Amino acid sequence: MDLKEIIESLSTIFRLVTSSSSSATLSVVGLALLLVAGVFAYKAAKSKPDDFPTSMKAVLFLSLIGGMIFSAAGPSLALLKAVSIPKMSTNQAFKNLEENSEVKNVVRLIAYDPEVEPALAIDRLTKLGPSDQLYSFVASYDELVGYKVADALAKVGTSNKNIKRVSAIIFPLNAPLFPANARGLLQVIKEIEGRREIQTQLTKKFLDGKNSLNGEELKDLEITSIPSYRWDEQFGKKYPHYCSLSNEFACNPSTYSAHAYVGSISHDWHPLGFSQNPREDRCNLPTTKYCEYSGPNAAARDYSSKFGARAFLIRNLEINKIPGRILIDFDRPYDQVIPDIGRN
Repeated sequence: MDLKEIIESLSTIFRLVTSSSSSATLSVVGLALLLVAGVFAYKAAKSKPDDFPTSMKAVLFLSLIGGMIFSAAGPSLALLKAVSIPKMSTNQAFKNLEENSEVKNVVRLIAYDPEVEPALAIDRLTKLGPSDQLYSFVASYDELVGYKVADALAKVGTSNKNIKRVSAIIFPLNAPLFPANARGLLQVIKEIEGRREIQTQLTKKFLDGKNSLNGEELKDLEITSIPSYRWDEQFGKKYPHYCSLSNEFACNPSTYSAHAYVGSISHDWHPLGFSQNPREDRCNLPTTKYCEYSGPNAAARDYSSKFGARAFLIRNLEINKIPGRILIDFDRPYDQVIPDIGRN
């Protein structure tokens, strides 16, 4: 193990210790006792043997032993917790999808090969996604905690085969977040196509002509409250049309200009707002069948077994301007897990 690996290991342990109040307390007590032992050791070194009483020798001995025990206990407890982090069940995560439960923390996972894509290393990233994008895909951090990094990638729709390294950006939500279902995608497209500064680049708008929205739909897309995305009767009424539109957009990436400003929409994406596993090529399915929606119970029955993770779209933020961000470089994605950093 070289010096860089040692420093990285110590940094990981420090993050784990400070994220746990009990681990941090044990470590602080241990350091305090070692400090006391250091003071008495200094006095002992400066004193003659007969001038250093037995009581002080006992304090020195107990402080030294206690400091070593408590200092070791803190990281040990943190590491023990790291390998036994509880995971959110798939049923609960799917329930969160149905109800569009509030998201407090999000995560962006980027798999890369350092030999081929060195610019994707965590210390070289400047934005959540490519610099020319306006929106990027993220996932709910709380729903991926405890999963191995490779498995978390599979849940968010990225192949977990031959992963070399993964850059992770975890941060508390302080920016508008759109559930990446059919409705949320249309809201993002509408926002992009309405931007004045890029009108000359929008040579082919999606929400024009046959894809135009009526007045009621335009009014509906103005609403961004949490309840407006829940699977209820109102959601179901508009979903088939929203779904067919989003499918048209997703399956024709070279046709519509807004594609250049949205993160890649791969085959794992489902218009109900999640990545599905195993993948299926929705572009080869009849839109009428793919976009059927007869209610939340039927949707849960048909899709809960395929559920990977909720998907969201967020502005392509500059990483160094995100408050409370935590950056992690996973160099062993098949062994390491998404850590519990105590965000709750």
